[in-house]
Amino acid sequence: MTDTTMTHGLGIALAFAAMISPPPQSYRLIEINGSALPAEVEKEWNCRDYVTRGALTLGADSLWSLRVTLREVCGERAEVETETEHGRYSVSGDTLRFFDDGDDDRDMGEDVDLDDLKSGTLAEDGTLTVRLENDETTLVFRK
Repeated sequence: MTDTTMTHGLGIALAFAAMISPPPQSYRLIEINGSALPAEVEKEWNCRDYVTRGALTLGADSLWSLRVTLREVCGERAEVETETEHGRYSVSGDTLRFFDDGDDDRDMGEDVDLDDLKSGTLAEDGTLTVRLENDETTLVFRK
């Protein structure tokens, strides 16, 4: 078999794999508990934490990834950091169920832990509404 034939065969195999494996679906975070971004998610003394940006990626391999940019403001000082969390998910109809490999460290306190995704509903218009484990916080994403 020549190199050209092998390269051509590999190209066909990769194209076929791309056809049967859908690309990851990305959703942009637009709202937290009814507040558009930037949304305040925590306040303590004279400090406030805001989510300024977020994206949820649902892979064809049933893995999710949530990337969130936070801005912490304490008086005159402000810091920005980006966090990324991962886990698994399952789909049944238009309902998603999220699983986190670190379930034992979930914090049910007053702070909003955005990585504690519980379940979601996908609407026909591309809106994904996700509830957190605390059953009080709702994240709204748009495709």
